[in-house]
Amino acid sequence: MIFLICVILTFFFYGKGHKIPALFVFFFFVTACFNLIPEEWTEFLFISKGSDYALLILFGIIAIDTIEVKNYFKPDPLIKYVGLFWAFLLLLVLHSKIYVGLSWGEIIRVCRYQFFWLIYFVFRNMEKEQLEKLLRYLFNVTVVCAILFIVQIFTGDNILVTDSGGGRVNFFGMDFYRFYNYPSMLTFFVMMALYCNPYKGMWKTTTSVILVTALLGGFHRSWIGFFALAIFVNHVMQRPRLQQIRIFVTTAIIGLFVMVFMGYKFVHSRTYTDIQLVMAGNFSSIDLDALGDMSDLVEEQGTFFFRMGHLWERNQYLVENPKAMLLGAGLIPEDSPKANRFDFKIGLPDKDTGNTQQILTPDISYSMLFIWFGYIGTALNLLLFIYLMFFFYKNRDNRYGLFTFSYWILLLGTSFFSYTLILPITYILPLMSYCIIKKMKEE
Repeated sequence: MIFLICVILTFFFYGKGHKIPALFVFFFFVTACFNLIPEEWTEFLFISKGSDYALLILFGIIAIDTIEVKNYFKPDPLIKYVGLFWAFLLLLVLHSKIYVGLSWGEIIRVCRYQFFWLIYFVFRNMEKEQLEKLLRYLFNVTVVCAILFIVQIFTGDNILVTDSGGGRVNFFGMDFYRFYNYPSMLTFFVMMALYCNPYKGMWKTTTSVILVTALLGGFHRSWIGFFALAIFVNHVMQRPRLQQIRIFVTTAIIGLFVMVFMGYKFVHSRTYTDIQLVMAGNFSSIDLDALGDMSDLVEEQGTFFFRMGHLWERNQYLVENPKAMLLGAGLIPEDSPKANRFDFKIGLPDKDTGNTQQILTPDISYSMLFIWFGYIGTALNLLLFIYLMFFFYKNRDNRYGLFTFSYWILLLGTSFFSYTLILPITYILPLMSYCIIKKMKEE
């Protein structure tokens, strides 16, 4: 009830012209209360999580704006791409209702995250200074959450409540606790800290160190690797074209020597074995029933193999069901009775039932996209991300374009190792950069 009162107060503040506090509350809810409050605390009537409150705020804000602003929904290139995806999403909704037989509640629970694209209209009608000020506030919040995340590594206690720990890891002879509950906005603001930090001097250095330490403190090889790649690409892009060519040639030569000298160690590593298994398509040769708990598969075959196996098994369902290739298997939530139509063996065990989760997974984004949207819907969804990424690349001379392009490199790279593409915060923050750059051009 307290959270619902906050939503109502947000409408009041926004209507009075206090847009930044209102949107700060919006981000509070869309990030699971800044990763500080358990979802169980936010349940109320038909509301199951913080993002539902964020949607209520978004719809209310747009209703206020449409009354006060003329041509509020004026089309532009990004809106056309969003509209194309939404038109196909409407087809998926009808297919899920009529042919799959899902309830409206089940359908809305799956596709509600796509409604957050509407926030673009709100950002587009704000002043550049307001967007920059809001970004600075969110940057500060993320720094605080990053500090809490780092504290977890030493204490072993969950502080950020969105996930549990992942055991321990040995680093330079020292044992650290490993956690998977990164702050929701960390990847975006770690790039902002490096290339567009709102502070100068000591505070710039301090905030950058905190955010980078938090990212590295998860000890995720894929995140660290793509983070390094994003930094390298950004470094190259800021050089003259002739220097870019020299850097790429030098990197290729060094990489060749590294491959030669490190080759023996690599071919005897788990990663190399995983890649061989994936390339050979040996998923079907695994006796999944004999493995039992999926943790055995992760431990014995490797996490990369597990992720690719998870994607392969869902893709096989699409291949064997041509209609699902085009329209997906339906907008089915994990706890729906309709999820029983699947018999997937690869997946994490459900905490309540112990059965293999058929749809949801935190390990890879594309499995869920394939099941829900099919090939066409997944391509249209990715087209939005690619359009934004290309826009930021073209505007890499702008400080907002530079760091947001780096963010997309990190994000798309790690989408094979996480479910970040499913989360609305993934594209909400870049939309702020998009609008700021547009407004800079107008000025």
